[in-house]
Amino acid sequence: MRDNKLLFTGISYMLFAVFLMVCLDVAVKILLKNYPVTQIMFLRGGISLLIIGGAGYIAKGKSSFKTRYWRWHILRTTLMTISTSTFFLALSLIPLVNCMVIIFVAPIVVTALAGPFLGEVVGKWRWSAVLIGFIGILIILKPSGGFVDLGTIYAFIAAVTYALISLTSRKLANKETTYNLSFYMFIGPTLVGGVGSSFNWVVPTTEAWILFILCGVIGGVGFIFFNLAYQKAEASLLASFEYTSLIWAAAAGYYLFAETIDVNIWLGASIVILGGLTILLRESGRLKSIKN
Repeated sequence: MRDNKLLFTGISYMLFAVFLMVCLDVAVKILLKNYPVTQIMFLRGGISLLIIGGAGYIAKGKSSFKTRYWRWHILRTTLMTISTSTFFLALSLIPLVNCMVIIFVAPIVVTALAGPFLGEVVGKWRWSAVLIGFIGILIILKPSGGFVDLGTIYAFIAAVTYALISLTSRKLANKETTYNLSFYMFIGPTLVGGVGSSFNWVVPTTEAWILFILCGVIGGVGFIFFNLAYQKAEASLLASFEYTSLIWAAAAGYYLFAETIDVNIWLGASIVILGGLTILLRESGRLKSIKN
């Protein structure tokens, strides 16, 4: 019963984190029309640092920032800087459809590396769930041509670095606090974004400030739940549930950007859900979760 409870808790945290990340992507998509990538990185990262740092201080005081894993945090903030900058650059250079198809290579990378990097047993059912989900995404997005360009390279780099962030989150899940795993990630993007935006700063409008603040709050809270999920369940299990972001993205496109949701989206979404339910039902009684 305890393992099952941790399983459902981890999946719930991941699903909520994915939802928040889609909200973040929508806000960034709007901001990229008028503001440079570095400025979005700076304000998003700085506000996230304030949110996560404040929550950690309220919970545990100054001791919440103590850590013995500086090398890991340096690696993670470097990965976060690369992932954030390349993903935003990809969004600005290639169609969103193409970008998202490439980004969702990440769950496959996580599943492939979970064995050698984390020592997890990645069986055929988990591989099947990830691959089923990816097929669903291809049906939803119907990727167009133009994949071989600079934007594609940026998106692929973002996917790989995001996957490595996921793996390191699981690696440190039972060693480091959730606040530290989330807080130190944003130092790199904030510093790099601050330096870069000092050369091409655009004064934000009131509406833009609201979106920037939302980016920081949503991004900070999203990564808190992202790291909480990896404290409860294995990386190779959670990977397939990241595909649910396509369902939220389709809804956002319909209601916010007047995009038509055709039959392919419903069919693909059903396949995505099927992949997640398959792995959930198959392994709910066998998952080896980290104890509290």
